[in-house]
Amino acid sequence: MELTTTARHPPGPEIVSRIVQAGTAACRLYGPSKTNVADIARLLGNSPARVYKIFPSKAAIWDAIAGNFLETSLRVPALAIGERGDAARCLEEAALGQLRLMSEARNGDAQMFSLVVLAAEGSWPSFIQYLKGLEADVGKLIRAGVTSGEFAPCNVDLAASCFCASVISLWDPRLIGAPSTADKISAHALVSFAVAGLRNYPG
Repeated sequence: MELTTTARHPPGPEIVSRIVQAGTAACRLYGPSKTNVADIARLLGNSPARVYKIFPSKAAIWDAIAGNFLETSLRVPALAIGERGDAARCLEEAALGQLRLMSEARNGDAQMFSLVVLAAEGSWPSFIQYLKGLEADVGKLIRAGVTSGEFAPCNVDLAASCFCASVISLWDPRLIGAPSTADKISAHALVSFAVAGLRNYPG
């Protein structure tokens, strides 16, 4: 099934938000595999046909629901850079914060966590955008560190991509809690290693 978030009629943000919120509630009640558009429409007090006037497919609705959850519940707010020499600490806190949010969702919001696992497995637009957003946030922190002298001069975009790739096991919902040969390495040790590499990064 091809994923698209293009609506048949340009909807207002209020109705889109209502559908996403109803879809989130339905997903938590029934799970992503058992929820259908009729369930969402019933919570809205509308017909499925009305919902399909806003979204062209069930896949598009699910992508919007996953995207909203990823951005509102699974993304650490941008950390402000304080005094000179603060970027490394902020980057470390942000990386570990992402793991904390993922772990909390996995343990406390299982149905929605299952939905974002599906989004990751299917490379849904919402998940791709989510990863791009995390990389952009990391880039901002690296750029601040380069400016302050904490990190070595580098191609910031490339350094951000490398950093994210090195800690992806802490951020990918498919890998959270999965047995791994890396289990002997603590999250803090992995993030500290990745941050330390930016101090002498040759790129």
